Amino acid sequence: MNSLSSGSFFPLLFGFNFFALGTLEQAGATDFEKEVRPILKEKCYKCHNGPKAKKGLDFSDDATIKKFIGEGEAEANPIVPGKPNNSLLIHKVSLPHDDPDAMPPPRRGATPLTQGEIDVIAKWITEGAKIEGGPAATEPAKPVMAKADPAKMLDWTNSAGKTIKAGFVKLEGEAVVLRLESGMEVPYPLNQLHEDSQKQAKDLAPQ
Repeated sequence: MNSLSSGSFFPLLFGFNFFALGTLEQAGATDFEKEVRPILKEKCYKCHNGPKAKKGLDFSDDATIKKFIGEGEAEANPIVPGKPNNSLLIHKVSLPHDDPDAMPPPRRGATPLTQGEIDVIAKWITEGAKIEGGPAATEPAKPVMAKADPAKMLDWTNSAGKTIKAGFVKLEGEAVVLRLESGMEVPYPLNQLHEDSQKQAKDLAPQ
């Protein structure tokens, strides 16, 4: 992985993230053991498995994976919890397969991740990149918004100045869950919204 400054390598498409309209609408929290690990095993273990793992990132070892999850420099922390758009892992697996920096390495004849597989990993990162199998599913759900009607379309502006209309559903960790006009519910990182929209989300959430 090449060294990249955090947050500098992903265009933010306010529709939501570039992967969001794929699988982020799926209900329930992502189970790392059942959904994410099989993808890593099939597509990443060839280079990232065991004591000779590239860059020391051993996807077969939970303790090693956890060391690479955080808010630090891109190569040291290629997985940024809650921020798939800032995660070098997502950037690398999303590159065109003929790009020399793409992962898994095209020069080794590796099969690239499908968009569906990328979406699963991105959703897992959005939910906090938890390693234990399905921990988020066991956490008490926050109450659904009592003061706001999710069917009411409100203006939401992101940090890039793009605005959409969506209904407020709830705050969930570091994300706000919005309901699009199609009825689909999509989580969006709170810190990627304009400060006015962040305040709107917090004001609408139950106290």
